Amino acid sequence: MSISSRYTSGVRRTNLLSTSLVGLVALTLASVCLSEPSYAQGPKKELTVTMKGKRVTVVVTPSAEQGEDDPKALSDDDGKSKRKKDKADAKGDGEDKAEPKEDKADGEERQEDPAERARRGVVAIERAGEVVGMGTVLGKDGRILTALSPLLDGNNLAIRYSDGSTVKAKVGHSNRLWDMAMLVPQVGKWPEGLFASEKDPLQQKGLRSFSPGKGKAQVGTLVFKGRKSFLGADEQMIPGLLEIGTKLGAKDIGSPVIDDQGNVVAMVGRACLPVEKGPCLPSPVGIPVSVIRQFLSTAPPNAVRPAPWLGIRGVAEKGAVSGVRVLGVLPDSPADEAGLKGGNDKASSDLIVAVDDHPVSSPEELSKAILSKAVGERVKLLLFRQGKFQESTLVLQPVPSRSK
Repeated sequence: MSISSRYTSGVRRTNLLSTSLVGLVALTLASVCLSEPSYAQGPKKELTVTMKGKRVTVVVTPSAEQGEDDPKALSDDDGKSKRKKDKADAKGDGEDKAEPKEDKADGEERQEDPAERARRGVVAIERAGEVVGMGTVLGKDGRILTALSPLLDGNNLAIRYSDGSTVKAKVGHSNRLWDMAMLVPQVGKWPEGLFASEKDPLQQKGLRSFSPGKGKAQVGTLVFKGRKSFLGADEQMIPGLLEIGTKLGAKDIGSPVIDDQGNVVAMVGRACLPVEKGPCLPSPVGIPVSVIRQFLSTAPPNAVRPAPWLGIRGVAEKGAVSGVRVLGVLPDSPADEAGLKGGNDKASSDLIVAVDDHPVSSPEELSKAILSKAVGERVKLLLFRQGKFQESTLVLQPVPSRSK
């Protein structure tokens, strides 16, 4: 079921958006590829892989350039996130022993402030290093919900995440009447997005919104006065928007409005309040979740993140060591630039054995492993070349356009 259908069916705590089925099929058709290892010798280590149906330990020589992932490479590897969470949960008891006892209630761990948690899913929208508005990372999706009016022509936009990193973004979907836009990051995928609230914003106390700040977004209280009809683009009347009773700045447009659980009840947009005489005055308004859902349900199938690309042709190989034999390397691909060797000669071509310590035994498994990553993310490969295992890391790049 697509996220748009889940939204319209009113399922609680759904994601604001997920990758469309058509986009996923397009990603799956992308070429599988990889990069040449660096053969500078580093300290050797042991790695367990599957050979002839059995788990065996092999000696691996890491690349001299191997290290931690690029901090600017934003990943949403569900398995990696889960392992990180499990690890944090496992050691939580030991870390929390240093906390004062009064910070715990009934023996439970201290809960994080929902606004602080939500702040990690709030971004600043920038052009040439200057903030033009705010935005929301859509939960478990990575795309950005924001207002259209601050984006002007939509060119030269960047997203600044809560950790200070920035990535380029393109407008994937927009609606002038509702003053809404969806931005598609061109590199990586931020894992900490926000979710929709089912609560009536007019019945909630303690609503909060976000403003640009030095280093991270600033949290402020927000009050809705009621629902009103406003004039949108082309002077079309929009009923049911939320009138804001709190003073907001021009750069606050696009910010999410969250409830006391840190979930989104509305987005700050811009519309005109009709007046009897003279032109209407543009002002911040609250765009409710029902309108947000309608906007997201109309997103085009091609409004998806770029697919990661390496650039090889491969075939499954079974034997003493199983994996994907590289038959060919596409010109000007990352694999070509890295010097990866392909061909029918097993003595000189590379065999891909594992991706991030997960064995791959077919082109389909290799493709699935690569497409689970994001453009700009580092990937660790285990290769078998000329009778030796070697480990290498590479940075994924986007699939080139057809014009190339």
